[in-house]
Amino acid sequence: MPTEAMVNRTPPSPDARDQRLLELIGAGKIAAPDNEVLADIHRRRGDLAAAAAEYRRLHAKKAGAPRIDLLNAIFNGGNAPARLPQSDFAPAPFVQFDGFFGHALNQHLLDYAISRQDIFRPTELQAADQYEKQRSTLVTYEVGSPGEAMRAAVSERLPLLCERLGMPVFDIDFIQLKIAAYAAGDFFKAHQDNGLSHTGRRISFVYYFHREPKPYRGGDLLLYDSRFDPRAYVRTLFTRIVPHNDSIVFFPSEYFHEVLPVQTAPQDFSASRFTMAGHIG
Repeated sequence: MPTEAMVNRTPPSPDARDQRLLELIGAGKIAAPDNEVLADIHRRRGDLAAAAAEYRRLHAKKAGAPRIDLLNAIFNGGNAPARLPQSDFAPAPFVQFDGFFGHALNQHLLDYAISRQDIFRPTELQAADQYEKQRSTLVTYEVGSPGEAMRAAVSERLPLLCERLGMPVFDIDFIQLKIAAYAAGDFFKAHQDNGLSHTGRRISFVYYFHREPKPYRGGDLLLYDSRFDPRAYVRTLFTRIVPHNDSIVFFPSEYFHEVLPVQTAPQDFSASRFTMAGHIG
């Protein structure tokens, strides 16, 4: 019979359950599952290299399974195959580059942002119920010469991005840019970038830049498995993108995504999680 302590015990968090399963597998106490479970744990934890290896192994055994084919292409650098049906929950395709700008331009952008703290404005969006904030961060649309460099770099890579994200190449009508500074406690809850008020956006991207050593924790980007008829996402299935200086990630704008709360020194603007985020349409 369950005791009062057992009844009132707080269930472990999903992160703790994932960690425990990895420990049991590593200790040889249980066999590694021969399905997507282990790979999904790795991508939830942000261990993209381990996820890629596991999806590659699964693809070698189960080639022709649409979901495995898609995940293997996403994580192992292939062109994305045909998307899953609109009514299915599909993993978000993404393309990530490290060392995107190089040290000089990366540092120039950081110096630009820190020296112009006065041009950033608070952006707080309300959730649909009007009682809960959807977003809290500081933003400026004055992107200076780094913005010109970003537009040029993104335009040059568009054909590759379209191939990897599984969409036809298109003529660019606009590249919207903003610089965001996520201070202590800032976040952006799950949302799409091409909702009713932002039609025309096809590809979203986030470029990370910050002081070294990294002055904050958290602020991970979660790319949720999403469907579009009707629109919804799976809270427990996502790819975690951990921010690294001078890295950038691209993904289709219709996929739900979220920025987790940032932990950093309060009242220190230079310790923010800085990004240059944009949308291509």
